[in-house]
Amino acid sequence: MAKSSPAKTATKDAEDESKIVTSNDILNSALKGSKADHHNFSETVNWKTSTGSLLLDVATGGVQPSLWRLCGTNNSGKTPQMLEIIRNIMKDVPNSKALWVIAEGRGLSKENRERCGLTFVTDPADWKIGTVFILQTNIFELFINVVKDLVKNNDENIRFAFVVDSVDGLILRDDAAKEITESNRVAGVPMLAKKMLQSLSLGMFKYGHWMGLISQVTAEIKLDPYSKAPNRGGSFSGGNSLLHGSDVILEYASPYNGDFILDNPAGKFNDGKTKPIGQNVKCTMVKSLKEETRKTLVVYPIRYGRKPSGIWVEREVGDLLIMWELVKSPEKGSWLTITESLRTEVKEGTGVELPDKIQGQPKLFALLEENPTVTAFLFDKFTKLVG
Repeated sequence: MAKSSPAKTATKDAEDESKIVTSNDILNSALKGSKADHHNFSETVNWKTSTGSLLLDVATGGVQPSLWRLCGTNNSGKTPQMLEIIRNIMKDVPNSKALWVIAEGRGLSKENRERCGLTFVTDPADWKIGTVFILQTNIFELFINVVKDLVKNNDENIRFAFVVDSVDGLILRDDAAKEITESNRVAGVPMLAKKMLQSLSLGMFKYGHWMGLISQVTAEIKLDPYSKAPNRGGSFSGGNSLLHGSDVILEYASPYNGDFILDNPAGKFNDGKTKPIGQNVKCTMVKSLKEETRKTLVVYPIRYGRKPSGIWVEREVGDLLIMWELVKSPEKGSWLTITESLRTEVKEGTGVELPDKIQGQPKLFALLEENPTVTAFLFDKFTKLVG
């Protein structure tokens, strides 16, 4: 075998010594060698839709690929709001499907399913674009593996929306098989929440998917009978993992008598004559995707029996008209002034002539209900302003 000459060997050694391995080379080599462990070379998918409520959109910035957590007691408005978000995703996000996990016995009521305008299926063969598949399980492994497989093996390039109702009902398969009398420790919600967030990773939302988690109120035992009463919302399970891992957190308060909207504003709740026709849903925005992060009380109206959306948009539009001073409240009296700029814009956009003054908020709401084209025009205008 031919031997290298001393001159060639010396030249090769000099070339090897002169080659510098940069930090860029090291990082590039690591990323190319472990593509399954990161998402740097993948395109981020973005979209945006409404929560269904203009006032909630103003507070949260609307819905986009992210993790939302809705907390509260029974009948506080969590499930209808989650259905509203899913309906808007199915309507506005191309090639989208939803998976609703029922992890508790109550599940989705028949009334909620029929009213929300969504198509629910239980046979995988019927799970088409724009429909919601109901997965009835509280076994954590089944739920998380289905979600991971749908996101990872997504050859159809579908945008998924996942809802878990509720995270409090999830349990590990081994724990579910234990006898009640067994003293072995059962995995709690905080641990399962941490496992879930670790399993989903950032890739789920990078690729344009959305998830909503419903959390229930946990009992608070008072050792001191004279201590301050807990707030209307209560305490919620999930631990620090859900607190830090969620992008948006809304805590819904139980309704009080004063929250109900009556058919006779002059009447009284439960007086035997006056009936509630809606209510002001109250929730505290604990966390959002907007730059400012602070606890903000959001109040938005719903009307009972309205399909497919229960959001009382006429009242929301009216509230925003006053909030943004397009309709100005007087210092004295009850007459509201409709600005000339608003009257001109509505006239040009809908052909409807608004009066320059109107007596009180109830009359303003009635005016918007009597003119649905005006309400739709202003709703669209405000939705674009919110972004």
